[in-house]
Parts: sequence; C-alpha cells; structure tokens
Amino acid sequence: MNDNTLKLEKALRLVNQKGLDGLIVYSNGVRSMLRPGYLHYFAGLKPLGPNNAVIISKDGHVRLLVEPEWDVARASKKSWIRDVTGSSNFIKDLAGMIHEAKMEGSIGVAGSREMTEDLYLSIQKEVNVEPADDIIEELAREKTPDELDALRKTGKIADIGSQAFLEYARIGIREYEFSAEIEYAMRSAGADDNFILLSSEKHNTAMHNPRDKRLSEGDIILGEITPVCDGQFVQLCRTVVLGEPSPVLKRSYDMLVRALDESLKTIRAGVPASLMSKTMNKIIGEAGYAKYCYPPHMRARGHGIGVGSIAPGEVIDDDTQAILEASQAVIVHPNQYLPETGYLSCGETYLVTDTGIERLSETETKLYVKAV
Repeated sequence: MNDNTLKLEKALRLVNQKGLDGLIVYSNGVRSMLRPGYLHYFAGLKPLGPNNAVIISKDGHVRLLVEPEWDVARASKKSWIRDVTGSSNFIKDLAGMIHEAKMEGSIGVAGSREMTEDLYLSIQKEVNVEPADDIIEELAREKTPDELDALRKTGKIADIGSQAFLEYARIGIREYEFSAEIEYAMRSAGADDNFILLSSEKHNTAMHNPRDKRLSEGDIILGEITPVCDGQFVQLCRTVVLGEPSPVLKRSYDMLVRALDESLKTIRAGVPASLMSKTMNKIIGEAGYAKYCYPPHMRARGHGIGVGSIAPGEVIDDDTQAILEASQAVIVHPNQYLPETGYLSCGETYLVTDTGIERLSETETKLYVKAV
C-alpha cells in the first residue's frame, strides 16, 4: 500500500469519526515556509492558481478542482488523484461537486483561512462547514519515508547554497546578484524554489529582500538560505564578514554558537519546545544581553517547518506550549541583535528523534571570514 493510499484511508477514517459527509482541502496557491500547505501535502501537487481544492466524499471518491482551467494538464500529471477538473468559475464548480458527491450534512474544510469570504460563504450556503485542519495535521504528524528522503535531500541542497554564499561574498557584488548566484546553485542541485533574506552592513538591524547595494570591505553579511524541494524546506542561517572581524564580533558569534549548541542538547521527543528558547536566552542573558532576547529586539528562537504541518508551530519562544514529537523538523536559530555588533545570523534545521536530533546539513555553523 503506497503513501497516498494510506493518506486517503486515514483521512476517511477521521472524516467518519467526526461524522462528516466529506472533506474539502483548499489552497489559494500561496506557499509559505511558516504555513502548512494542506493541499500540496495531500494531493502531491504544488498549486499554481488562486483557487484549488480536493473534494473527498465519505465513500472514498476523490476529486481535484484547479483554477485556472488550463492548469488541468499539469495537475493531472503531478498529482496522484485521477479525477482532475479545471475551472473558470471556481465557486460554481465547487458547489456542483459538493452536490454530485451528495454532501448534504456537514463537511470539513482544511485550509479555510486561505479562502476569500465569498468562497467560504458560498460553501456555507450549501452545507454546514466545520474546521478540519486537524485532519491533515494528524495525517502529517509522522513523516513518510519519501518525505524524509526529500527533507534530507533538501538539507544537502542547503549546504550547496551555503557554499555559494561563502564563495560569492565579495567586494563589489550587489546583493541581488549575490542572491541570484545562491539561488542558481541551489536550483541546479534540484531545488524547486528558495527563500533568501540578506543584509550587508557594518551594523545590521535585520535581514530583508536583496537590494542593489554593493558589498564592501568590513560588511557583516547575513543570510537566511532556505531551499525547498518536494515541499520540504531546510534553512541555514549564516554570517560572513568581509575582512578581519573585530574581537567583539568574534566573541559575540562564539556566544551564539554556544547558545545553539546548548539548546540542541535539550531537543528530543517529549520535551517542551520552549526549552530550546529558554536555554538560548539564559546563555545570551548571562552575557549581559537579557533585554535583547525579547521583543522589540527579537521575536522567535525557531519554528517548525514542513508540508502538511509546521508543528510545533510558527514561533518557538519561551511561552511555546507545544511538546516536541519525533519526525518534526525544526529550525533552531539564536539569531540575535547586539548593540556592539548589530544583528547576527546563526542557526540551522534539525529533525527531532526519540533520543535527540538528526542534523540535516553538514556546513559548520561558525563566523566565516573572507579575506579582502
């Protein structure tokens, strides 16, 4: 029995347990690292247009509705779902499919927060709607062998992006040119897409989209290097300085690496996710920077990452209530603003196991120095 058949069987079991007549899994076509992609996870299709839905009846019939209409050829090729329809009037066509599937009572909707008000209300006119994000979240709690393979592959691609980050960091290159070289390296290695934030100042306050600024001697270059492959994201947070770093910069980055290393010792299934944040903040706070560990200076010490679920959540901080589970992928980053050095980028992605962590990348986390 393949992974897709198992997903469908589990979904049907949960649909029937909830007493639902069916399930709609929706996507507006926007994919974010900090938000699960329920349709992508279930259908195996990266949505393209503004409206996409999987319609699952309680008797097990599955249909895929995509917009724009011409996307049906790509969707039919990419998804395991065989009954695929293209739409030029999504609200009308979705209502028709609900009737054809004889969904007359209550249906669950996963991904409803991505819907426009008009679309959501149009479904409510036909049937009683119940939130059902938890159905897909439950399916995604344990990663399949294929998902784990994709995650590990993405980790290797992130290493290639990190190598390009170090190779092309040089005086005179513009930030957007620098970013393009990193993206090219990762796409050439198999990445479907990427998410890159950069900054290159003597005193950075945050990372941002690449600009046309040229890198210059003494710049502290920050990067969030985040390729995605088959829906799986892996992030590396890196810092490289052009020229000899100051003693305070070296000490500061060593402190962040120590905070990272100590926080990793706390990570394993069954442990509160907040413990990694508290461990980082304790080390940084004891160095005299306690007030800089919290807003408005800092927001999160990490977050979950994935396709069908980003558990333990989009923010991991001291107040996070979630308990870590095996098979969760988490980004752990003691990224930190410090008054002497500015913002520094430090961190990477790990897979939670019953006994600890599996490191997904091999590039060393340290302050990198490029001679000029």
